Amino acid sequence: MLVSPSVQALTHKSTQQSVPVSNIAAALPAPLQSKPRPSSYHQHSSPLAQSARGSLSGSLSPYRVNPACSVCRSEQVSEVLGFSQRSLQSAPLGQIYFTGQQFGAVCPRSGIPHLTSYCEQWISERTGQKSNFRELSSKNVHESNDLIRVPEPHMNSGFPTQSTGLLFLPEKRILESLVAEFAASEFSLVFPLINRVLFEETVRLAYTEDDAEPLLGRLAARACVLAFASLTSYHFPASPATAGIDGEVCAKAAQLIIADITEDASITTLQTVLILLLHDILCGRFQASTMYHALACRIVFALGGHRLIVTVPRHRGMTIQEHEDRHLRMLFWLCYVFDKDIALRTSQPPIIADQFCDLTLPDGYDEYRFKCRIRSPTSGLVPEPWLPGDLRLSMIKSKTLETLYSCSSLRMSDAELLKTIRELDEELESWRTSIPEAFSPSLSIRKDVKLAQDASISQNMLLIVLHMDYHYLLNTIHCASGRCTYGDRDPTHAFSFGVQSSFEISVEASRSTLIFLSATASRVAGEAFWFFIFYPLSALMTLFFNILQNPGHSLAIHDMNLLSKASQIIRSMPIRRVTSYETEYLGNMDKLVAELSRLSHCAIERHLAENLPC
Repeated sequence: MLVSPSVQALTHKSTQQSVPVSNIAAALPAPLQSKPRPSSYHQHSSPLAQSARGSLSGSLSPYRVNPACSVCRSEQVSEVLGFSQRSLQSAPLGQIYFTGQQFGAVCPRSGIPHLTSYCEQWISERTGQKSNFRELSSKNVHESNDLIRVPEPHMNSGFPTQSTGLLFLPEKRILESLVAEFAASEFSLVFPLINRVLFEETVRLAYTEDDAEPLLGRLAARACVLAFASLTSYHFPASPATAGIDGEVCAKAAQLIIADITEDASITTLQTVLILLLHDILCGRFQASTMYHALACRIVFALGGHRLIVTVPRHRGMTIQEHEDRHLRMLFWLCYVFDKDIALRTSQPPIIADQFCDLTLPDGYDEYRFKCRIRSPTSGLVPEPWLPGDLRLSMIKSKTLETLYSCSSLRMSDAELLKTIRELDEELESWRTSIPEAFSPSLSIRKDVKLAQDASISQNMLLIVLHMDYHYLLNTIHCASGRCTYGDRDPTHAFSFGVQSSFEISVEASRSTLIFLSATASRVAGEAFWFFIFYPLSALMTLFFNILQNPGHSLAIHDMNLLSKASQIIRSMPIRRVTSYETEYLGNMDKLVAELSRLSHCAIERHLAENLPC
């Protein structure tokens, strides 16, 4: 019998078994094109699907394609007939599955679901209401965010790129002040974008007008300094050094220079691209950030950072070459972490293939990661970077993407799929139990979530991130069982139990996500809003479909109330800078939550009305 550690721990929590037929894809996916295995579908298709097929004339196309999503540019495909051979070629990452049926996908940028006609009809049958998700999607007007929100620098259209850097560089003393502030912050330990020793040479090159210095090196240095000024002006808005810096203009100037130095595969160019990547993520420009990520990965490959092993000397200072090697390896790890998260959030394939990389963890990673998050009275801050998230958890994310959400995973039998889910669940549980108790995520969260009042921002953020990542990945792993179909099999059969158990785990993980975030959202760092927003959105869709599938479940009303509070939870997360884009995005989230809540309430009311005692 396929029973994972999570199943064993959570099964007793369920007061009433859910019908094991619903599963939702992991999170914020992309174009809905993938489908489950056709053999299972044709053998166990539902009466609803059979009715849809029977209503078609021979000349009617099996799919009706609506206009592309105004935000993610993906076609909204309305399912009218079974499975398309074309769609079978797409990976299942990001798709919404329900007992082997594909119900749609969620726009990776707006969070609005794109549902198939089959799903819309299913919702109507469960609620007695017509869903309004198509209207929400069609009313998105911020599709040009990546273009609109970046102001053009005040320069002539013919301004030579070579001079752009000098024109927009901040005063050198101001930059040096920003470097010192960044180096003294915990932000620099989570995102080790620059090495202070190496950056001194970058600054020198950026400000020199000596033509004896190579032009490409000077341009790369200016782009790096401009990108750094842009990021630090955003992250340290209260700093006197950022008062006269227009971060968006600096970013735009750096982008213009990057176009001329892409052939320069250097550490300077690599850190420039990564700084711009992080800046765009913090500003909510995900499409632009994914482009920078692709470029950063190619540069780190060219420099050999993916297979470089560095041993830091303990009893002497490092040479310049050792500084470069160590910094390159840290930049590789940043690329690696971003790579797996971007793949999960956008449903685009990862760029970094683990089998081509040496994934040996940095020396003493666990020691300085969990035991040294304190300031040293002599040296200020610990020198070893912490890096975002957890590297071992990122490796499990990578394995999840490859084994459960690649095109090849569609060729797995249902039994093979459940076996893979169990193995990943066991690996994730092993990771969870290896984390020190103070930071280890709880298997399930219902109440009593507390953060230490005297903990530093970095300690609280690490605790929050590990909890969010753990429950999100747990949901992602077990949602894959939604591609399984079991038709008329005996519901007591081990196979059916495995599917149902996976579904219950994904639902419990979603509950835990919203409950934990509701208690900790106000403690999230202001610049992390766009990192965190996809966590509640993923959980919302899982809970929504669970309520509609099981409106009589003992926790259905509890889940509906939790879902209804999602807008409040999202709005309680601090935002470093609120622009018209953030305001509009939050407004759209309010509308989405309201629609999910309305339909959930209708499903529960309908169930109660149909089951009134005679």
